[in-house]
Amino acid sequence: MNWPNGLTVARLIMGPVVLACLLAGAVRLALYIFVVAMLTDLYDGYLARLSNRVTEFGKLMDPLADKVLVSLVLVGLLLTGEPFAPLWMVAIIIGRELLILGCRTGVFKSGEVLVTRRTAQWKTAVQMVWLAAALLYLAFGPAAGLTPGSGGASAAERVLWCLGFVSVVLTVVSGAQYMIGRRNPHEPAPVKGARKGDASR
Repeated sequence: MNWPNGLTVARLIMGPVVLACLLAGAVRLALYIFVVAMLTDLYDGYLARLSNRVTEFGKLMDPLADKVLVSLVLVGLLLTGEPFAPLWMVAIIIGRELLILGCRTGVFKSGEVLVTRRTAQWKTAVQMVWLAAALLYLAFGPAAGLTPGSGGASAAERVLWCLGFVSVVLTVVSGAQYMIGRRNPHEPAPVKGARKGDASR
């Protein structure tokens, strides 16, 4: 255990805490914890590169922590009935993550080298931005007057829905790229600047 891996474990723990806060109605607390979790995702990679402490534990757990965090926040938004996180979006994203997680576990055990595709990086980034914006809207939107009007969803909710749709598209594309790459293992797909745990997420 080192500092980068410690931050990864902390992020893994924060996922259930964010979900519990959402279900309890403590949306602002959920937002603050989620932002801290996002920062640990950036900082643990920086520490791993700085100290050259890339471990087998980190390679497996870093992307797992991201998947758990995203999936649990999506479940929370679904259970609270938010229109910008409908069931079909949540099902596609979580289903893809479970599928890829199973494949990655098998690859990890086989000792094969995993690489990150840029689409997978975009997917993770857009998902994080979408969920952070969603929590920000839920936490401060009503006080700012950003609430649904008589005609249905507010403009903010439509923007969040569009972000979710882009997340779904990137999720499907990156998942398809991963599966095609698994069938064609000699296809080149390295990305410069990969960090601890960066393996086709």
